[in-house]
Amino acid sequence: MSEDFISSVKDRMEKAKALAITLGTIIGRVAKYIPNRIDEENNIVNVILDAQTYYKYPFLGRIGILLGAIDIKTLYFILLRVVGYERSDVSSLLFSDSPLLSVNETNDEEPGSLVSNVVIKCEMLTKINVLESTEPEAADIIIEPQSPVILPNPDIIERALDTNRGLLRLGFLDSPENKIKVSISLDDLNYHMLILGTTGAGKTSFVKDLIAGIYKVAEDTKVFVFDATGDYYHIFLPPDKSNKLVNESLSMFENLYSKINGIKLGIIYPVSKKWLKKYTDGKKDLLSITSSYYKLYVEPIINYLKRKGFNFYISVNPGNIVISNSEWKAETYIFPFYFRFNDVKKLIHRLNPYFSEQATQFLKILIKKKGSEFNSLDDLIEAMNTDDIEKLSIHKSTKENIIRGLYLLKETGLFDVGVKKEPLKKILYDSNKLLVLDLYNSELDDFSQKIISYYFLDKIFELRELDMKKGALKDRLVLIIDEAHKFFPSGKGSEEDANYVKRVAGKISTMMRLGRRRRVGFIFSTHNPNDLSDIIVQLANTKVIFRIKPEVAENLGLSRSDAKILSWEKNGVAYLLSPWLREGKIKIRVPVPPPLGHYDLSKAG
Repeated sequence: MSEDFISSVKDRMEKAKALAITLGTIIGRVAKYIPNRIDEENNIVNVILDAQTYYKYPFLGRIGILLGAIDIKTLYFILLRVVGYERSDVSSLLFSDSPLLSVNETNDEEPGSLVSNVVIKCEMLTKINVLESTEPEAADIIIEPQSPVILPNPDIIERALDTNRGLLRLGFLDSPENKIKVSISLDDLNYHMLILGTTGAGKTSFVKDLIAGIYKVAEDTKVFVFDATGDYYHIFLPPDKSNKLVNESLSMFENLYSKINGIKLGIIYPVSKKWLKKYTDGKKDLLSITSSYYKLYVEPIINYLKRKGFNFYISVNPGNIVISNSEWKAETYIFPFYFRFNDVKKLIHRLNPYFSEQATQFLKILIKKKGSEFNSLDDLIEAMNTDDIEKLSIHKSTKENIIRGLYLLKETGLFDVGVKKEPLKKILYDSNKLLVLDLYNSELDDFSQKIISYYFLDKIFELRELDMKKGALKDRLVLIIDEAHKFFPSGKGSEEDANYVKRVAGKISTMMRLGRRRRVGFIFSTHNPNDLSDIIVQLANTKVIFRIKPEVAENLGLSRSDAKILSWEKNGVAYLLSPWLREGKIKIRVPVPPPLGHYDLSKAG
């Protein structure tokens, strides 16, 4: 073998080492004596690490961590993920595996026998020609033995995994340094997101992280939250900085973005006749409604924070609440909502999603022909109960379905309440960047919550459709629905439930499929996809999976090993699955608790 060739290889070894030093910290080398293979079934690299280095870094010993190698032959950087280890005591080289031979009779500890090297088994992920600044490609080469192996710097990992895709920063890669940011493009939201996890795993905190992130960086994006859980109406309040976990999480969020010191929030609040009678003595002016809302739902949290040592300036005005101190300033605007019959008369056939198809069609025709005769919901109910309707050849079961459906609408108490209210179009088009539909505090039953949610989805899509046709779409709209299985359940139940599921599934399917052109994106959150409409699971391109049953995680695309480990993970750790990621999935850590108000007074002291 020529001296020139040996010299050339030696030169490459020196260059690989120099390059490795610039890209991270050298911890080992690709094994000399254990073959590395790459073929249709093998993609494993064996790395040798000395015991001293192994003990130096506490995280070594975990699977899933990321390493890097500089291939001596090509000088490419290869990103590696640890999939296994081999670790033996030195004495195992001297004795067989028989316990009769290998057990020390005196039971003395032998630290010196732990100096053996560690074998780390890694799979190759991507390769980059760093010297020529190429884009990451699939790692499809075999790495030379003795190639240096490093703990890569965060920037080269971000580049190799393409984790930094856009302005919306989701969290950090689950890595030892916790400094590798993971982000997606705001346009990715148009393809919808599904967040899954058991109670307490971090789903709601993560949704609030997204809200805060969008509020910080997306000038052209509005957020509309359907709050049926009571977790979102108080996000305009400051986080509880007396809590150590909150402060740690705030630091994490600020490393992703910057400090957040307040927000402006619009709250759409459905008011019924029953609610007004109970809490405002029947008064219908905006100040009475705002004051009652503050005393009932906001003041208890304010009092809790005051007991923690916080002080606030508070101002309650007609339709407006201001809360501020030296570190936080926020405003919320209260928009009372109810149905004016004359405004929704032409929509009455699709207002109640429990109407059968025949009932929907009959009501549509009836309103078109005789709508001017009905000035209230009572007028319509009375007409349906008369014999005149029989002349229109309506089937008995259809008539019963309509009457039952109309009475359900009446019992909501949400028709013709008489309070001054803003048109929905004005609320959506004004400068309200963040809107919450407060279904939780409205004391509405499940049926009322569903018809209001269905109505808002219907109207929002109608308005976006009109804007698109006029070429007037200027912003993005993100719709957030927590406990999504409540509104979009899987197809189980009675015939009337089947009507609801079919109607709502059709609506949500249409909105999700056509959302991209209309710049409408959905973020759904639920604890179990089996309870949710299959359409949502199929059409949500991005999935974020927090701690959940292993079999559920496996069904969504995680390996058995990843699913098992995830089921024991702490709050705030999740897998991000997305078609835009280089490898389809990565494990992330997100700020938990979030940087916005996050209170459950049932647990507060």
